[in-house]
Amino acid sequence: MQISRVNRDRPERVFITAKNVEGATMTAGLPAAYVHGASNDGASVVIANAAGDYPGFLGVVVKDIPNNDYGQVQIAGFVASALISNVGSSLTITVGDPLVPAPGGFFSGAPTYANSGFRWLAVASNTPAALSAASYVSGLLKMV
Repeated sequence: MQISRVNRDRPERVFITAKNVEGATMTAGLPAAYVHGASNDGASVVIANAAGDYPGFLGVVVKDIPNNDYGQVQIAGFVASALISNVGSSLTITVGDPLVPAPGGFFSGAPTYANSGFRWLAVASNTPAALSAASYVSGLLKMV
């Protein structure tokens, strides 16, 4: 675990090193979740993109992690870049809205906190005008 303390340039952040067992590259900005079941070893992670993954939601992938390789996942603090799921609608996301894992990234429509392990990303900036295309936001990853 790596903890970045508050300083003049950056806010406090917490990272872990995790192994990608998704079967594909985990792209930066996607939500990550611990693997549930027989292979849960505390290091193996997948993209949180299905209902079974959401309770294990852990944080945001910092840089692309190739399959079966190790990389950083941010688990708390200010996140500079999180991918918003493309839902092709006119849903508005504003500063302060909670985002939870969803297929294709994070999503804000009626978030189910219990299904995401009571963890979420509170939007801070870079909010899109509409979700007709995937985009990125920054936010505060809450550790509850």
